Amino acid sequence: MIFLISLLICIILHESAHLLTAKIVKCKVEVFSIGFGKQLFSFTYKGTKYRIALIPIGGYNKLEHEIDYCRNKNALPNLPYRKKLLVILSGCYVNIITGLMGYFLGMKFNNYNLCYFGWISTLLGITNLLPIPALDGSYPILFLMEKVIPKKYALQLMRFLITWGFILLMTLNILCLPYLVYLIRTGRL
Repeated sequence: MIFLISLLICIILHESAHLLTAKIVKCKVEVFSIGFGKQLFSFTYKGTKYRIALIPIGGYNKLEHEIDYCRNKNALPNLPYRKKLLVILSGCYVNIITGLMGYFLGMKFNNYNLCYFGWISTLLGITNLLPIPALDGSYPILFLMEKVIPKKYALQLMRFLITWGFILLMTLNILCLPYLVYLIRTGRL
């Protein structure tokens, strides 16, 4: 149970960091979702739909024209590169920072649960930095394609790579789910 609670908190922190950073740089967030799949609950506030979905193994922020060619200066593809990086990598940084804080505070106060949360959060932040399409770490590289090929075609290629990367990652998640359930049931996680 500690694992699931820690994972949920990590996902909320991660996605909230993306949301807040996007709003700070004036990039419109259409959807903020905790979980994937069928929507269980939602509400709209200041132009953003906040939702909780059935499969809580991740989350996402849907930014306006995230990987679409458009002329809106506040759309993610049209932001300066450094602002794109802030929006895309903020979730990873928040996971790493809160994870390290949680781990060291847990060690200091001899709190196993806090150490465990810290370990999960740090690991989630670091693995999300991997340059695999659909993970946050791929975007800095993918956005550099705009420097080599015209933006319209770079965004089409990004969409293709991210879609297939997401399908691959979700397939791996689903395949690993029985093992995760086994670890939780046997108290190993």
